[in-house]
Amino acid sequence: MTGGGAAELYRSIFEHAFDGILVADDEGRLVEVNPRACELLRAPRDELLTRTVFDLGPPEIASALREAWPRFLVEERVQGEGTFRRADGTTFVCEFSAQAHFAPGRHMAILRDVSARKQSEEALRLSEQRLARAQRIAQIGSWEWVAALDETTWSDECFRLFGLPPSEDKKSYGDFLSFVHPDDRAHVDDAVQRAFRGIAAYSIDHRILTADGLERIVHAEGDVVRDEAGHMLGMTGTMQDVTAQRRAEMALQKSEHLFRQVLEALPVGVWVSDVQGKLILANPAAKHIWGGSLLVGPERFAAFKARWVATGEEVKPDEWALARAVRTGESTLNELVEIEAIDGPHKIVLNSAVPVRDPEGRLLGALAINHDVTEQHQLEAEREELVRALSTERQWLRAVIDRSPIGIVLCEFGEGRRVVMNRRAEELLGVTGPPPDVLDLLHQRLHLPDGSPVSRGDLSLERGLRGELVTGRELLIRIPDKPDVPILTNASPIRSEGGEVLGAVVTYEDISPLKELERLRQEWTSVVAHDLRQPVTTILTLAGMVARSSADPTARRRAERIVASTARLERMIGDLLDLSQLEAHRLSLVRAPTDVPALLVHVIEASEARERVMLSIRGELPALSIDAQRIEQVAENLLSNALKYGKPGTPIEIVAEQRGGEIVVTVRNQGPGIPAEDMRALFERFQRGRARGSMIKGLGLGLYIVRGLVEAHGGRVEAESIPGETTTFSFSLPIPERHEGAGAS
Repeated sequence: MTGGGAAELYRSIFEHAFDGILVADDEGRLVEVNPRACELLRAPRDELLTRTVFDLGPPEIASALREAWPRFLVEERVQGEGTFRRADGTTFVCEFSAQAHFAPGRHMAILRDVSARKQSEEALRLSEQRLARAQRIAQIGSWEWVAALDETTWSDECFRLFGLPPSEDKKSYGDFLSFVHPDDRAHVDDAVQRAFRGIAAYSIDHRILTADGLERIVHAEGDVVRDEAGHMLGMTGTMQDVTAQRRAEMALQKSEHLFRQVLEALPVGVWVSDVQGKLILANPAAKHIWGGSLLVGPERFAAFKARWVATGEEVKPDEWALARAVRTGESTLNELVEIEAIDGPHKIVLNSAVPVRDPEGRLLGALAINHDVTEQHQLEAEREELVRALSTERQWLRAVIDRSPIGIVLCEFGEGRRVVMNRRAEELLGVTGPPPDVLDLLHQRLHLPDGSPVSRGDLSLERGLRGELVTGRELLIRIPDKPDVPILTNASPIRSEGGEVLGAVVTYEDISPLKELERLRQEWTSVVAHDLRQPVTTILTLAGMVARSSADPTARRRAERIVASTARLERMIGDLLDLSQLEAHRLSLVRAPTDVPALLVHVIEASEARERVMLSIRGELPALSIDAQRIEQVAENLLSNALKYGKPGTPIEIVAEQRGGEIVVTVRNQGPGIPAEDMRALFERFQRGRARGSMIKGLGLGLYIVRGLVEAHGGRVEAESIPGETTTFSFSLPIPERHEGAGAS
């Protein structure tokens, strides 16, 4: 190619180049520009050739360009990006490449407009920033996995989710799995494999353990990337921190589960409606009360049939408490209605309803509560009937008590102590108005039969208040300037169903007429017994002489029978005299120091069956001040009783021992025993054992007299029997207390 041809070629390239070309001299003045440069700088060629390269940038960098120009001429090459100013004052970004001395005295620069690319890059940068910001706000990270390289690219938010600082480092699939909770790894890996095989989309919740040990719940979504042939290349997807959301959901589920459990366990019926009033829920108790459930709206509330208990009028659909709660926001408490259950029965129900609102006060629905009080209502009616009946009964009882010929005193615990007396009690006790202290009054008025006062705590009423039962106790009512009145008292505690003592009732019966009859009977008994004793003694003496002196055996046997019968008659007369003295409280005791073991030996030696009696003295027994003759009578009676009712030929055991502050003498025999029904009246008058029927003769006064004699000494008598085995009688005699300084002189 000739020189002219080459010049034409270069000129053509210069003129048609896609990049702007500037040529400057050593002073930086533009000496040539191509058309593209004119387009970029938006100025015609002639205008540009009047400028320098220092005029092409913003004014603020012109001085810097002038300072750099000599260095460029020396270094000869420079390239980069810079901001250029157009003729209209606007700027644009260009990539430039400058070559110094490409021709003598000439220097060239090539300009390429990269404004669009820069704008795209800036838009991309801003988009990435917005994406990163959005990911950070939503806590969503993005990731991309290239399967062939096993490289995973994580967004900054992915690093943060795993507790790592953002990094450009690539991660492997194994690195990802190392952050998955050990219990979830198999599940996550299986989900990935199923996505690869096209079985299911990769959408999963799982737990991760962050680098700093925190446990988080993430939701992962992923799409499989495939080539045109369908081969799997990798996956791309997102990962979002849903810890708070899932835990809130779990807490809500737990709360809802707990609510449903409570709702199911409630003994009252619960109905829930939506904001339109449609019933959406009924618990088991509600279904039980109504015999089923109808989850309907207000337009069908007429299916629930009921009447107002107070008026008997029908409950209209819009009158239901739940309908009012939805319609007006009204709360209703305990409206009493009689419902007709779906399965037919009628029931009495307390109906309540309240509106349900959200925290902002917006109506969400309503809640109704049904409480079946049918049984309670019936019980209340029965209670009222019982109260009326009890009131009537109390009036009758009060009338009977007030008109009773026996004095009655009722005392009950409570605030203080309330005492009620009937008219007869007031008459007997000489009460003319409410006494300030009833117990104090009774202690003033009541005395023992011998005239001594009743000790504190021993009143029949006091004993009844302690829970004791008192029957047939004889006392005297003594009122100044009035004759003494003998009375018979009975007392009983009043207890609750649980056995708690609530009070006591005591009765006072005037037995003056009975005492007079008793006195006359005792006098008659005493007179008869006394008058019979002399002829009986005469008969006994004469018959004894005949029995000893008669030579005729027949006459002697008959005389001996007369002696035996007369002796029995004399014992019976003695019992009658003892009975008379005991009941008249005229028994006198001749006390003297007595050796009880010696007394028992004497009784045994005088017995007909002394060889069967075994005496046991346990320990050393002190002498007692007693009426030896009377205690000997007691021992003889008990021994005689053991002989009569015991099994013939069997031993009889007598034991004397000290127990605490008393000497106890026990007489035990073997035999049929005493029937349980006889034990209660064993020590009463005219009672005889039935063990051997009519073969035992007597008045039945022996044990009654034994008790009287022992009690006169301050002791007591007890009996115990095991039917078919043994019978045991025991009596105790108190040991007098030794006062300090007392002793033998």
